[in-house]
Amino acid sequence: MSARAPFPSHPHPHPSGVVPDDATLVAQALAGNERAFASLYRRYARYVAGVAYRILGSDAELDDVVQEAFCDASNALASLKEGDSFRPWLARITVHRIHKRLARRRRWRWLQGEVTVVAPQVSDPRERARVDALYEQLDTLSADIRVPWMLHFIEGETLPDVARICAVSLATAKRRIAKATARIDGGLHATG
Repeated sequence: MSARAPFPSHPHPHPSGVVPDDATLVAQALAGNERAFASLYRRYARYVAGVAYRILGSDAELDDVVQEAFCDASNALASLKEGDSFRPWLARITVHRIHKRLARRRRWRWLQGEVTVVAPQVSDPRERARVDALYEQLDTLSADIRVPWMLHFIEGETLPDVARICAVSLATAKRRIAKATARIDGGLHATG
């Protein structure tokens, strides 16, 4: 029995200890290096889960969203024009998955004839009512306006980044955020 040579697409870690940037990992993944894509997963899985949690308001679907987003990213990696834009590209994929889940959730609730508020857990009980009220308002919004608002105000993305992630023009992103803000503020003032 002969000794097997190391699989060529799995290079040993760089001796200098330098962590490869996204562009390098994307290029390696496109060349068939599974470890490179695994590195991208380790680098951004928590980010994807955080975005999904804050926008969806629940951790019940996080594992599915993360898995689906990375499967989509793996399948479409060749379409990524610039490897150093992996994070915003992955965010766009994640938002697309979240958008589908929010639409499905709204349709399901409509079919059931009930509205169930799903909000993230809050460690300070005094904040619970405010978070519940916010997510109650967010649940009334369509995904088209909810997602940009969440990306901007909760995730802290800039307006140009929100536009890129949502694959809309900057003017459309601003308009959707303004519409969501008006509806949220109106709803919060009506209940408060």
